[in-house]
Amino acid sequence: MRAIFRKLYRQQFLSDEEYAIFMRYAEDLRAASPESYGLFYERLAGILSRDYYTYLPRFTYGSDDFYDCLIGSPELRAELKKGSLSIESFPIHLREYLQYTYPGGLETAPMLPWLESMPADKSGDLDLPEPRKKPLICKYEGANPYKEIGLKSHFDRIGRYSFVSRLQSIRYLRGIKAGEDKIEILSGDCLAGIFTNKEKSIYYYIFLTEDDARKAKNACRVLNLTLYESYVEE
Repeated sequence: MRAIFRKLYRQQFLSDEEYAIFMRYAEDLRAASPESYGLFYERLAGILSRDYYTYLPRFTYGSDDFYDCLIGSPELRAELKKGSLSIESFPIHLREYLQYTYPGGLETAPMLPWLESMPADKSGDLDLPEPRKKPLICKYEGANPYKEIGLKSHFDRIGRYSFVSRLQSIRYLRGIKAGEDKIEILSGDCLAGIFTNKEKSIYYYIFLTEDDARKAKNACRVLNLTLYESYVEE
């Protein structure tokens, strides 16, 4: 690993094999030694983001788990509206991330105002596709999640939302890279996204757990807000 670290620090591009080795090492270290991973993250997360368009999470559970938890919990959103939402209200596995990210309180979380205004049905559930009942399916070209640099970490983030049932990379945009990455609606149960790394733009599908145009619209908004901090009106 030392040779790979040296190349990263010197801004020398990793080969496909070296990148795959590095990402597997990062995943194993995060699971086995959180303290060591914390130092690893501080040193290398910025480099991965800048040079490899790869999102390296600070914690095992992060912002996307936090928002998905709120989406799926009418009780937590009720506390939010009353102004009584606290870190202790959340499951234990999220608290380390929340304490680290929002030491001054959860009121500063950028998604909260929008979630607070989202329509809900009579049961209090948000107008989004139902949570998946089966494990998430991810399909990559050549069955290799590391073939396209940064794509697996991008899929990992999207897959944390329980209304997503399947993710599949489709094709490359020929000749040029996209002007911006975003997610759009294809149908009531499918969204389309564009992911861009240093070399190319990749087109992919996000399949939802229900076929409902209204819920697909809201799922699209959630993903654009959390991934790109942009509000896309469809």
